[in-house]
Amino acid sequence: MTIYENLTITDGDLLFDFLQADADTGETLFRDCNFDGADFANIETDALELERCSLIGANLVNMVCSALRISDSVLEGARLDRAEAHEAELIGCRLTSAHLSGAKLNLSRITECDLSGADMTDANLFGADLSGSRFRGVDLSRVKLDGSKIERADFSMASLRGHGFEGQHLVGVNLTEADLGGCDFAGVVFEDCHLVGAYVDSETVFDRADLRGAFISGEHMIKARLRGAIMLPKQVSSLVFDGFGIVVSEPEQPR
Repeated sequence: MTIYENLTITDGDLLFDFLQADADTGETLFRDCNFDGADFANIETDALELERCSLIGANLVNMVCSALRISDSVLEGARLDRAEAHEAELIGCRLTSAHLSGAKLNLSRITECDLSGADMTDANLFGADLSGSRFRGVDLSRVKLDGSKIERADFSMASLRGHGFEGQHLVGVNLTEADLGGCDFAGVVFEDCHLVGAYVDSETVFDRADLRGAFISGEHMIKARLRGAIMLPKQVSSLVFDGFGIVVSEPEQPR
């Protein structure tokens, strides 16, 4: 592996020259390099690995990379629209306000990353591992999420409208004030999850879901379908009081 450190590269042709020079010798790693504002649009490469690099505002539109690995790097405001990097690895990166519309990242590992405020319209995250990542305020309603792993992910104030999670076991997922309109959580087991303030409607399904491990507020949940759902007494009490003004009291103990 060839390692380049502490370089500043903003020209796509120069980056391509580095990659081509190492094409016959093996993999290339850029470490602690500065790519801020770089124009790498339409670049195609078999492999690209970046570690502790800065790509603030970089242009990676239409990038094609068979083996992409980026770790502990900053891609704030970077443009990865229509990038094609199946099975990529993005680990511990900051992609706040990044642009990933139409990006093909299916089967990728996107863990411990911050994508808050990112534009992910029509992105493909099929089968992706999103564990520990943040999607605060992101509209994911048109993102392909089938088969994705979302353990410990933060979707607070995000839109997951219309997505299905049937039969999954969700652990540590934050859905506070998220838009869950039309979502299907039938048979889902919630463990240490937060749904306080989440928006639900009559098309949101929690049938047969185990909600005992979820923090919920009855005021919002009352609109959803809850047939056969398993809940704690205090959750049911909150639901009934907020929805109908009925106080559920415990039976008096005999003296």
